[in-house]
Amino acid sequence: MDVIEIAGANLLRDAADGWQLQASVVSQDRTRLACILRVGKRFRVERFLRGHMRPQWHGEWWVQQPQHSITDSGQQAQVLAGEWLAPAG
Repeated sequence: MDVIEIAGANLLRDAADGWQLQASVVSQDRTRLACILRVGKRFRVERFLRGHMRPQWHGEWWVQQPQHSITDSGQQAQVLAGEWLAPAG
């Protein structure tokens, strides 16, 4: 497990699962994060909200949301990430 800092908050990553981080994009209000990962010809979009973890983990963290998407297209992964980052309303 690795911890990386993105936009002032920590992200816990498990590189052992084989998915390689291709891009990370933060929403304009800095409350949402979309990560695009790749393994072979498959792409996965993971979604995160800025928040706090267990009390012993100090600072702000990107908290993973349960939904994720898998696609065969990098372009479709970008679209899915953009939908998560778009302002609500």
